[in-house]
Amino acid sequence: MNTLLNKSEVVDVRYVAKVLFLCIASFNLGHTFDFMWIGILFAFFFVVTGILNAGRRREFAKRPRYSKIPAYGAIVPLAIFWVMTPGVENGFSPNLVFIPGLYLLYLAALQERSRGNGGYETFVAFDGVGALLLSMYMVPSGYGYVGAAGFLLVLFAYSRRGTSAYKYILFLVLVACLGAISYGGWRYWKSHRYAYGAQMAEDFMLRERVMGFDPAVSLGSFGSNYNSRYNDQVVLRVWDDKPSRYLKAASYQKYAAGVWKMPVAPVKTLYPAYYQVDYAVFELADSLTRPDSSHDVKQVWVQSTIPNFGFVFAPYGAIGYAGKNVDSLSYYAGGMVQGLNGNGKRSDWHYFRCDGSACNLPDSLLAYEDGDLFVMNRYLPLVDTVIDAMGLREQGADSLVLQKMLDYFLTKFNYSLSVPGVRRWGGNTGAREPLSVFWHERRGYCEYYASLSTLVLRRLGIPARYVTGFANPEAPEGLPYYIFRRKHSHAWVEAFADGRWVIFDPTPPILPQFGVRAGWWSLKWEGVRGRFARVMHALKEGEWRRSVDSWQAASAALVGSPVPYAVLVLLVAGIAGRRIYVFRKKNPKRNIAASVRAREWAKKLDRAEREIARYGLHREVGETVGCFVKRIPIDSRYQSSLDVLLAYEKSRWKSDDA
Repeated sequence: MNTLLNKSEVVDVRYVAKVLFLCIASFNLGHTFDFMWIGILFAFFFVVTGILNAGRRREFAKRPRYSKIPAYGAIVPLAIFWVMTPGVENGFSPNLVFIPGLYLLYLAALQERSRGNGGYETFVAFDGVGALLLSMYMVPSGYGYVGAAGFLLVLFAYSRRGTSAYKYILFLVLVACLGAISYGGWRYWKSHRYAYGAQMAEDFMLRERVMGFDPAVSLGSFGSNYNSRYNDQVVLRVWDDKPSRYLKAASYQKYAAGVWKMPVAPVKTLYPAYYQVDYAVFELADSLTRPDSSHDVKQVWVQSTIPNFGFVFAPYGAIGYAGKNVDSLSYYAGGMVQGLNGNGKRSDWHYFRCDGSACNLPDSLLAYEDGDLFVMNRYLPLVDTVIDAMGLREQGADSLVLQKMLDYFLTKFNYSLSVPGVRRWGGNTGAREPLSVFWHERRGYCEYYASLSTLVLRRLGIPARYVTGFANPEAPEGLPYYIFRRKHSHAWVEAFADGRWVIFDPTPPILPQFGVRAGWWSLKWEGVRGRFARVMHALKEGEWRRSVDSWQAASAALVGSPVPYAVLVLLVAGIAGRRIYVFRKKNPKRNIAASVRAREWAKKLDRAEREIARYGLHREVGETVGCFVKRIPIDSRYQSSLDVLLAYEKSRWKSDDA
């Protein structure tokens, strides 16, 4: 019976179910994609093959052998069909599903044709089910039930013989439950997709945008930087070994209805002084940043993981900037720079800082404007109340005013990420105006302290601006850069006190729970990402070309100098000396002498053996002289020849010097 099973097909109702399943997959695929003639052709093939296998009980060995050439050869025309498939505007071409389904059906036909003689039942089932699944894509009305019937036939055709009926029922119940869950989830998503879409859009904006760095910012916009799940997101990587506590982004001049606006015009427009590969370098004064300058200048690369809104985030005292695809930059008094790709998608730049010797900047860049003293009339009552409460009038030196204001905030106010009573950031009037609420609640975060302090200083005749940026970075041990996270975004005051711009940060210290450090794994992973970004920057932005250029220049200088030629002469002399040494070491004269002695001993040995042979003693073929001597009896007749053999055996292995 086993021999019969191995040679021929066993035909039963399961085999019929398999043929019907393959026919259904063919019809469904052809009907779904409007290629019915292909479906009929494949179905006819499966029916004919099934009849031949069942009717004649055809032995496996007599079936056509399976060949991989037709299987692989079909890939070429189908690939051409795939490439030539026309695109569908705002949609997905059905042919991109039909072509893989057609190929799977073709493979199933090849495997079934040669099953038992190179083809495998497993591949017939796999390819057939794959084709049936793809035929269910956008299946016409009514044909979905035909596809379901095909899957039931698969279940029956390929189940183990003798399977109990209850196992079929349990399997169908399981499939029905999973299908119901999938259908219910799809319906739920379909009914709520707009809500999810809005939430996804909001999350995307929150992740890709740090609030508080626009040309016009609302009071309280920093709240999302501290209270979202992205507050630990690394925003800036500054590749410098000297962390700057403050990294300035923008300074604002006019405050109205809860909104800060930038100055109207820059103090100066900066134009490229020279280029570093793809980067244009902008200097605040001539020849400050060049490598041949007398100043000790450090160039620092800054990488932003999100759009920077066109601002050059840089520390105070920067003397130059470098950006790619930039033809000019706008410089504002106090050190704000804007113009790095105004669409906000520029992700990296360089700034130059001066180490050691002082780098003096023109006085025109340090002046203030009338707008730096502007306070709207609607805020005067509040500002005067604050000045009287702090006792700031008639303090004399500007530095004393700043110190007294700072002491008041430190002793009377608390840092808080929320301001009770503030519901809307702009357009409020009267007692519900955000700054009024902040003053009466005595709690808030940096934006409120900086905004109120700016207006107070202006009222006292001290030019001041509201500034946004980053403060207090992390400098993890082992990383070649320091980082600013989203939660490091900050607002402070820029005051023109005692004839120069100074940083005035009136915000009280942050509570410990707001300054939790990142974990070990987080820092290690950040180091990997940062270094990878550095490598990609070097490859993408042209720094490698600078290295190649310097290497070429060094190579040209080396070739033009006498050094390589002197080295070449020394090398040739060394090789020649080595050859002479080896030649002398071998000592040809000694070898010649040794050859002469060997010939002499050979002659002596030959004469002695011939003398002994006269008495009937011969050395056998392969016998050594020593063995020959041992079996020669002592006799005075050939004693002289025996002495020659003994002398040869004694001295044959001795060196010439022995």
